[in-house]
Amino acid sequence: MSFFNEMKRHSPLKTVATAIVTLAFGVFASTTAEAQSRPSSPLSFKFEGGGAHQSETDMTDTSGGFAVDRWFLNASMDYAWDRRTAIGVSVGGGKSNYEFNSLNEFGGGNPWDKVNDTRLTVSGRFGVGDTGSLMIMPTVRFNGETGASSSDSTTFGLFAAIAWRLNENLTIGPGFGVFTRLEDSVSAFPILAIDWNISDRWNLSTGRGLASSQGPGIRLSYKLNQDWSFGLTGRYEDIEFRLDDTGPAPGGVGRDQALPLVLSAVLTPDSDITLSVFAGVEFNGTLKLKNALDEIVDETGYDAAPLFGAAFEFRF
Repeated sequence: MSFFNEMKRHSPLKTVATAIVTLAFGVFASTTAEAQSRPSSPLSFKFEGGGAHQSETDMTDTSGGFAVDRWFLNASMDYAWDRRTAIGVSVGGGKSNYEFNSLNEFGGGNPWDKVNDTRLTVSGRFGVGDTGSLMIMPTVRFNGETGASSSDSTTFGLFAAIAWRLNENLTIGPGFGVFTRLEDSVSAFPILAIDWNISDRWNLSTGRGLASSQGPGIRLSYKLNQDWSFGLTGRYEDIEFRLDDTGPAPGGVGRDQALPLVLSAVLTPDSDITLSVFAGVEFNGTLKLKNALDEIVDETGYDAAPLFGAAFEFRF
């Protein structure tokens, strides 16, 4: 969901593709939520997940190609003292299965295969003045190939944003994300937190990423009726993971970067149920293989990669 209102329930998964909805990105019920009545119970739960398939695509700087299947599940709990103040916790996990074909020469032919993603996120939402809302989300992540050291696969991060409801149709404000990386460096990036009802049917908002992605993207959505909406989401994906001790770069790091553009169809048959399907293309993809000394062993681009998948969300 958007960075607001639970980062907008209608965001597609990262193909995981990036597909799988960064389920653990948490909930930024922005000041737009102030217009909603307080729930009958301060305690709420959510269970969500999805899967995606990235079709086989060719490498651009070497021979061969690869495909990816991804899935992710997440459970979260929130406690709201009032419409503007809440804390929450979420736990999620998933897996990306890379399949390199027999012609592949990148990383010696089979640089990695099954990559696990586990995360724990705590979220806090607080009112600022009459129309502002502050969201803070620290997180710890474990991204590593099956068999990789858990301690060496751990990174920490923080998302934060503050936004103001300028009018009934527009909430906007700045934010940032800061993450440690697997080889002791730090990644930081700005975030534009926005939830803009352009008209009764059109909305532009910050959207979530999927799985082990970092940072939100941007989503343009069209509400057909009470049950159906359609959207176009674009974002930058950057996923890195620790490798096991048996591959071509023992204890090293794998990295998958791309620019996915995804169309989604979202069905909300009930206020507590959201189902979606999506399809799109990953552009400008790059794979990198680093050794344990953080030196690049191999690197290649890959052609535009079609992707498709589905996601679900249950709230109770």
